[in-house]
Amino acid sequence: MIKALILAGGSGNELRPLSIHTPKPMLPVGNLPLLLYQIERIKKAAITEFILSISYPPRTIHSVMQEGDLFGILLRYHVERSPLGTAGAFRRAKNLIDDTTVILNGDVLAEFPLQKMLEAHQSRGAMVTIGTCRVSNPQAYGTVEINQQGLVKRFSERPRGSKVKTNRINAGVYIVERQVLQMIPRQETCFFETDLFPQLLQAGQPVLAYDIGQNWREITRPASYLQSNMDLLDSRITPPSFPAYPHKHHPPSHPQVSVDDSSLVGENCVIKPGVRIVHSVIGANCRIEEDAFIRNSVLWPGCRVQESSVISGSVLGKGCQIGEGAYLRSGNILGDKSLITDFSRV
Repeated sequence: MIKALILAGGSGNELRPLSIHTPKPMLPVGNLPLLLYQIERIKKAAITEFILSISYPPRTIHSVMQEGDLFGILLRYHVERSPLGTAGAFRRAKNLIDDTTVILNGDVLAEFPLQKMLEAHQSRGAMVTIGTCRVSNPQAYGTVEINQQGLVKRFSERPRGSKVKTNRINAGVYIVERQVLQMIPRQETCFFETDLFPQLLQAGQPVLAYDIGQNWREITRPASYLQSNMDLLDSRITPPSFPAYPHKHHPPSHPQVSVDDSSLVGENCVIKPGVRIVHSVIGANCRIEEDAFIRNSVLWPGCRVQESSVISGSVLGKGCQIGEGAYLRSGNILGDKSLITDFSRV
């Protein structure tokens, strides 16, 4: 039986302050946890058994996901007591792996044709198939060079200058045969990208590259998290559809409130007359007072925005309070329960 392993064991330090109280798999994208997007993409390929590899107690995630019954899957939790890298996490989950495994980095939000990728993997007899995509600046990623048959011939991790030979990068989506576990050392740090995959090439094992398309984003910093929400509003990413967690828009009915068609408002929000919301995501139970203006921003649940405030290009964590007449310029990232006093300019 093919299973899926989602690697979410990273500390999430670069996502702070958003990740201080919210595990990376539960970061809300369009008011739904990132993990649901990943599960839904994989489930389309008729895979229903999932392993979530994390580095912290699963209480927060379990309170929402439980054992996966509400989402038509079986979800197991594997807690890493000490980090051993992406391939090391795969090795540690060995007792739960009994066949081909689909592996997804926990910070990837993408539309990927997994069923077709599996068919290519099986028909080509690959030991590993790597999902790839093309980006404008490959220097920030690991590049993948392929031959005419689509097999990988070289990896380069964050190449610079003349070493950049391609803009095809590793997208963090893999299909891996169980035999690969034998090549991963026990109790040693090992990464797919820099250790295991180059080792497979040296051993002459077939590593296939499969283009998953351009709708791909790696959520590693607050700016990329904000952009992932903007991608959703722009229909570059489709929301998951689970009856237990419906993707719904709750626009205010007051005629003097303006919410454009690209915005998304959560349930039980109070939005007063004169408010304008443009291309933004508003979480549940937010209260927005008269004449406030919000654009290109994400507000997590429970935020309160006082009258005549302006929020532009920012992310507000849970329960933030923005004072009267305050102005948040683009790029502000506020942790949970942050307070911006009246008439502040930040």
